[in-house]
Amino acid sequence: MKPLQSSMVLALLTGATCFVAGARADLAEYYVGIDTRATPFDAPAAEGGGAYPNNPNYNRLTLLFQHGNHYHGIGQYVYAGPAGSPTLIDTNGNNRLPETYTGQEPLPLVPGVGVYAGKNTTKHLVGLEYSALEMQNVHSLNGAGVAEDVLFNSSSNRWSSNFDAAHIHLELVSVSSPHLNVGTLANPSAVPVGGDVHVGDGDEFFAFTPVLWVDAAAPRGTYSAEFRLVDESGTFGDSGRFFLDVQQVPEPTSVGLGGLAIAALAAVRRRRRS
Repeated sequence: MKPLQSSMVLALLTGATCFVAGARADLAEYYVGIDTRATPFDAPAAEGGGAYPNNPNYNRLTLLFQHGNHYHGIGQYVYAGPAGSPTLIDTNGNNRLPETYTGQEPLPLVPGVGVYAGKNTTKHLVGLEYSALEMQNVHSLNGAGVAEDVLFNSSSNRWSSNFDAAHIHLELVSVSSPHLNVGTLANPSAVPVGGDVHVGDGDEFFAFTPVLWVDAAAPRGTYSAEFRLVDESGTFGDSGRFFLDVQQVPEPTSVGLGGLAIAALAAVRRRRRS
């Protein structure tokens, strides 16, 4: 079988992009908001049932993945154990990006340019879900259009409360390998392990993009970075922990590009089924 030609790959990716763009308008993939749900969650029947003391994410920063007309909260706090004596856990089962339930492979690292020359980096690959890592304030959606308002007001306005006082930082909790690094669009060394970087303030329409990267010669395989959102003003609680999974793959060829096209089409099919 002949490898896919670049023109064919481009056509596939373009077609996938048209579908996604039509379904999602110009929405970003990731947003930051505050959880305003105060209603307690119920303990599992296996743990004796009853209501936990509260929503453990109430008044906390939350990373939100937009899913068309609603959000998926990523890495939120949860309670475990009996309602009378629960254990608070600072992450949950849906704490990985790409989300585990999709079966999507880790995001590919691709050759960088400019300050990232000689490195392989995360990048928005058109049509590949989860790859547009830019984080925006949920309030940038308010009044921006019909689709934006539906998303902004979803879940009974759970995520639409103001958080103007917040000074939001992204903390890099850990990496799975010393080969993996995290920077910003302008600075590859901006976020050391145990350090953080300013994402934006709650009263501004911020747009922040982390960049995960390895040297081009780094071993092939999967790498993971562990993060959380932190409010350095102390007004709101920090988010739960979440993970971003990436992979160092062979240098892109026509075959590799064909794989990206297939991944893009698979993402579109998942979106259509949902």
